[in-house]
Amino acid sequence: MSSRSEDWNLPKSWNHNILKEWDIDRLLTDLEAATQKRYRRDTRKDLLLGLLCGYSLKKISIDLLKKNAVVRTSVSSIYRDIEALTGEPSKSVKSGNLVYILERHGYRKGAAVSSVSSSTIAHNLPAPTYTEFIGREAEMKLLLQRLSPTHAAHIITVDGIGGVGKTALVLAAAYHCLKVSQKNLSSAPKFEAIIFTSAKQQELIPNSILRRNQGQRNLRDIFREIAHTLNDPTIIQSPLDDQFDRVRQSLSKQPTLLIVDNMETIEETEKVIGFLYDLPAHVKVILTTRERIALLPISLRHLPLDDGLKLIQQQAEEKGVAITTQNSSLLYKRTGGIPLAIVYAIGQVSSGYSLNFVLERLASTTSDVARFCFEQSLQGIKEKPASKLLLSIAIFPDPPTLAAVAEVAGLTAAPDSVNDGLARLQQLSLVNLNQETGRYEMLSLTREYVLAELAAYPVFEKEACRRWVRYYLDFAQSNAGEDWEKWIHYSKLDEEQENLRAVLYWCKDRDRYEEVRDLWLLLYHYANLYAYWDDRLDWLQWLIEQSERRNEWSSFIKFSIRKSWLLIRMCSQQNLQEAEEILRRTWVLRDHADLCVQADLAEGTARLKIRQKRYKEAKHWLTLEEEFVQQAELEERQHTRYIIPILYHRAEIFHLEDEWLKAKALFQEVIQKAENINWHRVMNSAQNWLADIAIKQGERHEAQQLITKGLTVAESSNNKRRLARYQRSFARWEKKWGSIESARQYAIKAMNGFNLLGMLRDVEEMKLFLETLG
Repeated sequence: MSSRSEDWNLPKSWNHNILKEWDIDRLLTDLEAATQKRYRRDTRKDLLLGLLCGYSLKKISIDLLKKNAVVRTSVSSIYRDIEALTGEPSKSVKSGNLVYILERHGYRKGAAVSSVSSSTIAHNLPAPTYTEFIGREAEMKLLLQRLSPTHAAHIITVDGIGGVGKTALVLAAAYHCLKVSQKNLSSAPKFEAIIFTSAKQQELIPNSILRRNQGQRNLRDIFREIAHTLNDPTIIQSPLDDQFDRVRQSLSKQPTLLIVDNMETIEETEKVIGFLYDLPAHVKVILTTRERIALLPISLRHLPLDDGLKLIQQQAEEKGVAITTQNSSLLYKRTGGIPLAIVYAIGQVSSGYSLNFVLERLASTTSDVARFCFEQSLQGIKEKPASKLLLSIAIFPDPPTLAAVAEVAGLTAAPDSVNDGLARLQQLSLVNLNQETGRYEMLSLTREYVLAELAAYPVFEKEACRRWVRYYLDFAQSNAGEDWEKWIHYSKLDEEQENLRAVLYWCKDRDRYEEVRDLWLLLYHYANLYAYWDDRLDWLQWLIEQSERRNEWSSFIKFSIRKSWLLIRMCSQQNLQEAEEILRRTWVLRDHADLCVQADLAEGTARLKIRQKRYKEAKHWLTLEEEFVQQAELEERQHTRYIIPILYHRAEIFHLEDEWLKAKALFQEVIQKAENINWHRVMNSAQNWLADIAIKQGERHEAQQLITKGLTVAESSNNKRRLARYQRSFARWEKKWGSIESARQYAIKAMNGFNLLGMLRDVEEMKLFLETLG
């Protein structure tokens, strides 16, 4: 059979010019000799020629009027025959690499066997904008792994918000591959062609946003860039319908890396994705996009602190800007570790602007950085549920849960809108779902920008903040409150600590006393036990002043009692004097409170007298407290709750008076009653006293057992005050029966814990203890 095109008898729509490039007669002869099959029969020949044209099996089936199943079976047989002819490994020949393999074995006219070792690599990579690529080691390693020919990945995406460094990472990887390809090294994947296309419409430079007039914004533009880079004018000279096949043929000639930058601004997205999907297997594709696509994504977020500071110093040195360590940290925090924002800010300073001015402007909705990074993404979600969700997430200083976001956004009745909206925000890289915590995170620069956007919607902001406050009041009602059963669950509040503080400050700044009052009363035990919020005294003083101004005497008494308890615990002479004055003044107003609050007031005074070592007066106040409790006629469980502190402080007095047996008996009674109502904190405290008594009575094993058990509970519950006291007990035990070094270590831990709590008398006690160790 002749190889002239007029003898092929193929469909007229097929590209006969492509077939003229092949030595078809020799290929058919060799296949017949290697397989003993009649390849010149129309079916095998026509199928093979269709494959050489680069057509899909579906097109070949339609054009040849063959059933799709028949074509697939025959093509699989052809692939096996070509493996036999060329010696390629079993199942290695596929539609994507057929042209490449046949060309490599000399069946294309004028084609030489290709080799990556050639120093000439076709590429059109733009010049990098950096002298040294900083950070992203893990992402770079992963990207290079996926570019390896042994990795099954064909299309790889790199996503993240604008300015996070997607293009910089991809270009750094491409230049690395170019270098090893030119020098035939083995430290990275090697390619014979690297093609860069970009649909980016704007660039951020130090003085403005630069609009780009050129770029590959559709499939034809991409084809044109491929043709230019590969020096194959036949691609753009071919009719539009044939260009895809011509591109496929051209890319089939060599291992190629194709980069499509800024995918979100590409026109005809589906056509482009379809084209990329159908490329030969040895063509690796990297897409950069602000919108997350489920194609082996590598998601970029902010630079870690060390890398961010390194980038700041590099940029400062290159631009001749002197920047202090403190200002570097400030710049990193303000930019949120976004590389482009860092580069822009240093560029602005080098242009003559002060650093303070640049920092103030960074997150403004009208700033170049904010517009470049966020404006485009936010335009697509305006007036949609996703926008409400984004604005709501920004209200939280710490990442919120889905339930919290839905509540604040006012979308609890529309769960589908919430899920779809949050998914969209993640696709746009505006938020990120932390899979471990189940919370929605937002970069600091994103949050600053979104908060500025929120101010432009005052009605929504007002309603969202109202729902935000209400959410945390309900949350505290469920998870805070009294310190008995819930005490072991107070850890649920840890994750919301900063959000709770933010609510308190927001309400305080707007003089919303009632919300602060209610939330603080719920959170008091939590903040007290865990020693959080070193400004507790300031908060209590503000609440005292506000309740007094409103003549709200019941609340005034509650806050005064709580402040006195804190001062008594701190225990300096000045603290005790202030506590005494507060309790004296509050006692006069006791009739404004119910009997339970009056019992708390009497207990506070008893605590003060114990600290002042005025034990007789303390016993009088405890008797008075007991009378209030009896008069209150509480239900049994609540009655026990108020009786236990009376027994506890009486036992404490016995202990301080060296009445060990009486103290031990009362502390055991406290534990029994506390067990009946699940008051775990008091059980843990009483066990600590029993351990100290056991040490003084020389009961070594009992003391060790009590301390070990109690310390474990204190550690697991993170009760800082009780933890420090158990560490003090262990120090005493180690001094008496263990090692001096262990005693010293426990004493130092206890001293540091007491110091953190502001318990100065206990700190001094531990200093004296350490001196006795020598």
